[in-house]
Amino acid sequence: MTCYAYYPNSIKDKEKPEEFSRHSIDVVEYMFKDLASLTNAVINTISVRLGVSRDLVHDAVLLAGLLHDLGKIDKQYQEKPNHGFSNHEVLSTTAIRNIAFKLIKKDSAEGLFLNLLTLPILLHHYAQADPYKHIISIKKERIDVYKDCIDQLNEVINYGLIHVQSDLGKKIMHELKNKLSKFEIEIFLDKELENFLLSNVFYPHKPAIMAIAGLLNEADGTIAKINRNIR
Repeated sequence: MTCYAYYPNSIKDKEKPEEFSRHSIDVVEYMFKDLASLTNAVINTISVRLGVSRDLVHDAVLLAGLLHDLGKIDKQYQEKPNHGFSNHEVLSTTAIRNIAFKLIKKDSAEGLFLNLLTLPILLHHYAQADPYKHIISIKKERIDVYKDCIDQLNEVINYGLIHVQSDLGKKIMHELKNKLSKFEIEIFLDKELENFLLSNVFYPHKPAIMAIAGLLNEADGTIAKINRNIR
């Protein structure tokens, strides 16, 4: 058994399975190598326009790419991966917010970093027209980490520890690693996330979130096609 980011439906899909760690790392590599000029431009622009350090914006983009499929390591998905990974982005978002929320200073650039990191993950599947509805439909309090995913998730975490540039990025990676010892990662729907999804008020950082989501969506889709192609 392994830990899947994708498992084809044997009836209709002529593709090969894709492992969680390979997909996660390949997405980041694509963002920061193949799309390097665009990714750097997005990071630099967000840093200047929002007054957030470049290191924090860099890590928001990097960790969004690296952890966007975190919800897929849940036992319910991995035991029957051919049933699909519906709403995994909700588990990813709320699990990461639970980890990061305890580490950040809420009324600072770190609070903005939290949204720059997690909201692109929630929005990276553009077909999900109502993310709030998907969030409240999740009847779970935690990700139950599938045992065969431990080694692959550690590989992803170690990659992140090497490439993050901020102390906060390192703290988030270390805290995620600590969670693995309990085989569960709690999820958390905080009021700020709820307000963002429900409010009609324009948030100054919304274009930044959508720019990161665009990078993530492009990398995610391209890597999926490359890695799952049978040729």
